[in-house]
Amino acid sequence: MVKHRRFGLALGSGGARGSAHVGVLKVLEENGIVPDVIAGTSMGAEVGGAYAAGASIDDIAAVWRETSPARFIRAILPTVPWSGWSAGKEVPRTVQRLVGNPQIEDLGMPFAAVATDLSTGLPHPITSGPLCLAIRASVSIPGLFTPVWLDGHLLIDGGVSDPLPVDIARRLGADVVAAVDVLVDPQEVKLSGIPALDYRDRILGIAKGLRASETGNGASHRFHPSVFTVLFQMSTVFQKRVSDLLLEVHPPDVLIRPDFGLDPPSYGDVKDGIEAGEAAARRALPQIKALLSLE
Repeated sequence: MVKHRRFGLALGSGGARGSAHVGVLKVLEENGIVPDVIAGTSMGAEVGGAYAAGASIDDIAAVWRETSPARFIRAILPTVPWSGWSAGKEVPRTVQRLVGNPQIEDLGMPFAAVATDLSTGLPHPITSGPLCLAIRASVSIPGLFTPVWLDGHLLIDGGVSDPLPVDIARRLGADVVAAVDVLVDPQEVKLSGIPALDYRDRILGIAKGLRASETGNGASHRFHPSVFTVLFQMSTVFQKRVSDLLLEVHPPDVLIRPDFGLDPPSYGDVKDGIEAGEAAARRALPQIKALLSLE
């Protein structure tokens, strides 16, 4: 008799790209594959937590599709504390609309929402207590949402320390782990800013827009990016580097990387993100089935 191998999902952080997690879960479910454990970071915790609590794929997808730019803005309205721009109250409300507010230990499967302990800098997997609070802690993007105090720990976004929690999924008891990586690659970001005119333009007082400057790699346009662009790209580089290094230390059995193409999903339009997750999951199905001895 073939022993059942416990299948775990590690759902990574990635903002609106986390909609791809919905597509991955949909394809797995259509093929009779239900995870035994789920570990999620940030948006991966939100989608994975709702699924572990019994929300249907259709309901989770509907919540994502209902998200509009106006609704996203309401979710990040300013709050009083200086430790973050917003209290992020809309995050637990969204989860509550789907599944209420169950205790993690009462879910149908082992689940962990991964946050980061601000005092130690280490990953802090939350495996018990109120699900909504755990998810709120896991999505506490530094500077955007205020940190969360939980069981004596001051917690921020799990993507800071463990963007793709393969190690946590194995700790929950998974024998086979499929990891869904939806992080932005720094090279995908189209940087822009105020044109930086070269010396000849300044001497002549002629603003000709972006001028090609000769470099060792050929012509390139020079510009001064805004501070927000610099900080966003810094975060993108940091998370990607941390994730890639952790993947070397804790490699998954299956790595699923959705292809978002030239028009990645936004909070106002997640349809393509869900479809990208579906396509990536279908590509990974033969490998997953073989590892689980399903074919």
